[in-house]
Amino acid sequence: MRAFIGAATSGQGSPASGITVADIEKGVVTPVGEPALRGVGNPMYLALSRDGRVLYAVHEVADGAVSAWAVDGDVPRSLGEPRSTGGSGPCHLSVHPSGRYLLTADYGSGSLSVHPIGADGSLGEATDVVRHEGSGPDPQRQSTPHAHMIVTDPVRGHVLAADLGTDTVYRYVLDEDTGRLSPVDEIPVAPGAGPRHLVIRDRYAYVVTELASTVTVIDLTAPEVVADVATHVDDGRGPSHPSAIRLGADGRFLYVANRFVDDIAVLSVDGPDVALVATVPCGGSHPRDIELDPDGQYLYVANQFSDQLVSFRVDERTGVPEPTGQVLGTPSPASILFG
Repeated sequence: MRAFIGAATSGQGSPASGITVADIEKGVVTPVGEPALRGVGNPMYLALSRDGRVLYAVHEVADGAVSAWAVDGDVPRSLGEPRSTGGSGPCHLSVHPSGRYLLTADYGSGSLSVHPIGADGSLGEATDVVRHEGSGPDPQRQSTPHAHMIVTDPVRGHVLAADLGTDTVYRYVLDEDTGRLSPVDEIPVAPGAGPRHLVIRDRYAYVVTELASTVTVIDLTAPEVVADVATHVDDGRGPSHPSAIRLGADGRFLYVANRFVDDIAVLSVDGPDVALVATVPCGGSHPRDIELDPDGQYLYVANQFSDQLVSFRVDERTGVPEPTGQVLGTPSPASILFG
């Protein structure tokens, strides 16, 4: 199975020269050739086209941009020049289910952008840039909006954007003719929580909050928050500043990467009912991203500051990941994407 590992070309881990293309099988990660996307600043988060033939990357830099790359061989091939997001510090992107648009969230500017996707997978200039407004109670982290994730609800079709700076999950409708976003509503979470990433199952969104270290459960049909559950035990180490959240293949467990305490939280989930059942050391430092293989049998952790991709086997009964002993040394891994 092919995988792409986004990486930081600057930061607290070793500087990467680009993304790593790898083959992954049963916990073993084998790089394919030299790092790709050389010369692209901070290609830290990635997305694939619906047919899996085009890779999209954010350039998480001051003058935000996104780029498109054909992946019909072992080395990604550029599909045109990077396109400006109209904002700064883009940190997440996703392909709209129509396959016609790339959606991007810019952390630095608190904005969202929409780019049309051409027949060959290349990107056009942005058709829309939406800037959030507001702030939160944390003066260091929430003085301005910070859009952190953008994803489309597979059930209701809304485009959802989590904004850490305004403690809000925004919902939009994308006009597929014009490529413009229209607001539907705003769903507030607890003040100072800092929503970062989310996953959706049926009527519920499970939002991991970076500042409150919780999983916030939102009933998207209400819409309202129905639960807040801690992602780690308060043992005196302080907040965990979680990064990524994933849902197991059978929908029974959530997985959260806790960065500042360097562990992976396992939470049982049944609709609105979520409970912390275990935490497991991540095998390194600062787990920036986690990903499950499509069958949910293996979990992979990108430990950015210790330059490691660590693999775990997931216990089918308990949902708890166990280290396989397989560790790939790779500079500043920031995201994992299966092809």
